[in-house]
Order: sequence, then structure tokens, then C-alpha cells
Amino acid sequence: MAWNGRADTEVEILVKSQRNKDAEVDDLSTVEAKKELSSPDANRRREAAVALYGRKAALSALVDRLEEEDTPAVREAIINSLISLDSPKVVDTFIAKLRCDEAEHRNEAVYALQQMPERSAQKVKKLLIDSDADVRIMAVDIIRLLTISDAPEWRGVLLESEENPNVVGVAMDRLSEIGSVNEVPVLEAVIERFSGDAYLQFATSHAIDRIKAIYSEGPI
Repeated sequence: MAWNGRADTEVEILVKSQRNKDAEVDDLSTVEAKKELSSPDANRRREAAVALYGRKAALSALVDRLEEEDTPAVREAIINSLISLDSPKVVDTFIAKLRCDEAEHRNEAVYALQQMPERSAQKVKKLLIDSDADVRIMAVDIIRLLTISDAPEWRGVLLESEENPNVVGVAMDRLSEIGSVNEVPVLEAVIERFSGDAYLQFATSHAIDRIKAIYSEGPI
């Protein structure tokens, strides 16, 4: 028997009613999980963080908990849920953590920013000219794994102007893994600029040889 207009309306009402109930359950779950982030039980905090994956309403609660959390497994769950939100606030949170005193927290920030290439790229690019050499080094590490077409050009600009040998050394190490033949002239210029630094001479020459070997499919 064909559905008439009245029956269609009743079905639509039932569907909308169920959707509203589902939304209420989802909101309730978010509220409960946010409360559980403060549980004295680390396992419950971790489960709460996992439950908040993709829940944009939990962004502030997750950021606040990350500031206080000491348990590695819980921190990992919080970080993964924050990454899932792909928010500018999340990017800013991890950019700030690059300046933390704790090396582990800085490493977490590098990892998180690498997982959000489209969202983090432009802010990471600005770090290449940061006044803190350690921050510039971390920016090089982040860019190494960013799937951004402009990344090679950014590395080239850094090498053309960078004066800190430690930053250049890290850049050389990364370029030996991912550099392209287009960057060879920049690397050759580095050899000239740091002619008195034996390590940079070696590292840069190695990077050039490795890049040329890879692109010629010859032995490294």
C-alpha cells in the first residue's frame, strides 16, 4: 500500500524525535566525559579523553587538562583528541608548548603540529625566524614531515639566512633525508659561508652527496 502524506509526516516526526534523543545522549556523554577528565583514577581520565575524540565542545576542557596531566598514557589520549579537532586554538596551544622547559612536552608539541599540516603550516613557517634558536630547530623538525608543497622552499630560505651553526647542522641532517636536487645550490652556498666549521663542511657535503645519489639512483 502506498504511503500517504499523513504517514510520511508521522515518519518524519519519529525520525526527528530519535535524532534529538541521540543528540541529547551525545551531549550528556560529552558532559560526563569532561567531568571524568578530573577523576583521581588515571584510567578513567584516559577513557574520558578517548571518548572526547572529535568532540569540539570539549576543546577547552582538553586543553586545560593537558596543562595539569602528568600521566603519559592520559596525555597521549588528550593530545590525540585535540588533534582530531583540527582547530586554530589547538595549533596555538602546541605552538606555545614548543617553549616548555620539559623536553617531553616539546616533543609532544612537535608531533601534534606534524599531524595538522594544513592547519599549522603557516604558523610553523614563522617559527623559522624566531629569535630562539631552539624553536627554529624544532620548526625544522616539524617541517620535515609536513605534507606541504612549499616546505622545500621554506628550508631553502632558512639556509640562505641562518647564522647559527646548530640550526644549520640540524637542517643539514634533515635535508640528507628529504632534500631535493633543487636545494643543492643552497647547500653549496652553506659550505662557503661556514668554511671554518669542520662539522658543517662534512654534514653539508654528505647531504649533497646523498641527494645526488638518490636522484641519480646511484649508491649513497
